[in-house]
Amino acid sequence: MTTLRAILYDYRTLAPGDSESLVALAGLAGIEAELADLVRAQREGMRRAFRSYLEKPFYYHRDLFGDALRHMAAAFGAKLEPGHLEHHFRRQWELQERDFALREGVRETLRELRQRGFHLGIVSNIDEDHLRHLGRIAGLTEFFDSILSSEAAGSCKPDRAIFEEALRRAGCAPREALFVGDSIDQDIAGANRAGLSSVLLWHRRDLPVPDREPRPRHVIRSIPDLLHVLERERS
Repeated sequence: MTTLRAILYDYRTLAPGDSESLVALAGLAGIEAELADLVRAQREGMRRAFRSYLEKPFYYHRDLFGDALRHMAAAFGAKLEPGHLEHHFRRQWELQERDFALREGVRETLRELRQRGFHLGIVSNIDEDHLRHLGRIAGLTEFFDSILSSEAAGSCKPDRAIFEEALRRAGCAPREALFVGDSIDQDIAGANRAGLSSVLLWHRRDLPVPDREPRPRHVIRSIPDLLHVLERERS
């Protein structure tokens, strides 16, 4: 049995909607700034928030993203009210549904893996409601045996417990599992610690694969490359 966690959609396709919702949030908070300045402040806010959350074994991602946006607003001398964030997340989800696109070859690869008899699972560091939302608009639930959110597991990658729960659901040992992710510090670090065979999806064509620890067992550039990885694992 092999458990697969794949990065299934292209984050870049969601960028226009994220920009629209960010501008709308700034308007609610009375922030007058260019989009580039808002994006820069939001990214810095996310870096600050992420550093404070990364070592926690569990947290709600709505809290992480909320803190990042509060940092952004503070950079402009503004303060976000709870209703502002609720409106922002609701609008962001609406725009995600408009712009969502799968990565190239995802559906075909998942179909091939199912035909080969692999257990397929998603292990995601997002809250349960957001994972259900993305699962619905992706239309891929038929391919998966298990879909696990960090909220349901009570654990966030790279914490060991979420990987152990994924293995329990798959009914396999760590050495039998292949774990695919695009985050070195969460996906690869956590999978390595839990004893799974880690695969880094590195989709940045403008940057080389980072040469640092933790190191993945395999590196792929696209989802269909997984089929070649599985052949190497079996040989």
